Amino acid sequence: MSDKHKIIYSLDVHPIMNNRWKMGNKSTETIYMTALSILYSHLWYSDIELYVDEMAYKFLYMLPCKVIQVAKNENEELWMKSKINAMMQQTKPFVHLDTDVFIRKKIDFSFSDILLERSEQDYATHYRPQVDFFNQYTQNLLYWNHDLGYTYNCGILGFNNLELRDQFVSAYYDLEKIYLENREAFIVLKEQGQEPCILIEQYTLATLLNHNNIEPSLLLKGENIIEQGKDADEMGYSHFHGTKKYEKYIVDEIELRLSKIFPYWYMQIKSALQKEGVMANNPQFV
Repeated sequence: MSDKHKIIYSLDVHPIMNNRWKMGNKSTETIYMTALSILYSHLWYSDIELYVDEMAYKFLYMLPCKVIQVAKNENEELWMKSKINAMMQQTKPFVHLDTDVFIRKKIDFSFSDILLERSEQDYATHYRPQVDFFNQYTQNLLYWNHDLGYTYNCGILGFNNLELRDQFVSAYYDLEKIYLENREAFIVLKEQGQEPCILIEQYTLATLLNHNNIEPSLLLKGENIIEQGKDADEMGYSHFHGTKKYEKYIVDEIELRLSKIFPYWYMQIKSALQKEGVMANNPQFV
């Protein structure tokens, strides 16, 4: 099988183990979810790399792709830092998939400079308050827009233009530095449920594209979540973003599919979890 784009994944379980979203330790659920995502992709793509921290490596090293151990990220709020680190390693066009993305049919990724999942629908709720906060510190960033009014979801993030990738990585570090220097002031927003990563990643990228007059390719078309969902169903694409992926019926379905569709890998991972003293949630699956 010959594919134009390398498929890459990244996972840092440190935030997941340290009460991200105030949901406790969700490492087992995340390990199974990551495995199912990668194994689905393995059905369709030959060149896959997974970048993981030391803890995740113990449970996922045996997957049928290149698994690369990297240093863990100590900042729980910057849970997508592993994605930035993985993208920096690439020397040819690639598509990064989040570990809660599932591709049940082969998708032929075709795009110009950059591929994103879809347009976001909740700018006013999740982005505008953070934009107002960061506007205090971004006066010297030429690409920054003080109220763009829209942004994109990066569940899929592909680059053909590696120079643009480099600009995005640089912009990410601009915003990360601002956040770390003003973390205490951000606490008020954090207590309201705001997550800095969605702005540091997604809004920053949107402003950079706007500044460069680049129109991204979008995997999912549609003006709203219903239209985008219909498009996703037709192409066999799922993305359980946010806390939704940890709802019990989804957790159970992920483990069930992993155990029934990929039983060998399921048992390998389950044994590794048990060896490390991490018990699976649903021991009835065999």
